Amino acid sequence: MIVAPLIHLLRMHIELYESLLALSRRKTEALKKNDIEALSALLADEQKHILAIRQLEERRQRWLKETLGDEAATLSRCMDLAKGKEREELRECQARLQTAVKAVAEANELNRQLIEQSLQFVTAMIETFAPTPSTYSRTQQYASSPERPLFESKA
Repeated sequence: MIVAPLIHLLRMHIELYESLLALSRRKTEALKKNDIEALSALLADEQKHILAIRQLEERRQRWLKETLGDEAATLSRCMDLAKGKEREELRECQARLQTAVKAVAEANELNRQLIEQSLQFVTAMIETFAPTPSTYSRTQQYASSPERPLFESKA
């Protein structure tokens, strides 16, 4: 039972990553629907998950340092120390955690692409509707007005 605390920490990691995956998928839907309020709430929940993951990671590193004397020890090394059932549980945790992390990364990549496309669309619309300097001046005799920013920081 030397690695039982590590198994418990890994299971908590898995739960958080699977919950983060659900949030990422809901975020994808909010992006598709352009639901800014839902997106803001999802981002706040996502930040809470990330903080919890960091805290778990610190606990895992502390356990590794106290138990093995090396906070950067790999899961493979921990499996070498485990026997029978614990070893199988560690393998299962490793596989589930890898799957969850990969799925979260894929969902986040999709969300990044959706945000990038939305930004490109907004930029194209601004360029379409923003007047160009040549629109209002017939000759070059008028002094050009100073360019104003498209977005005001006080708004």
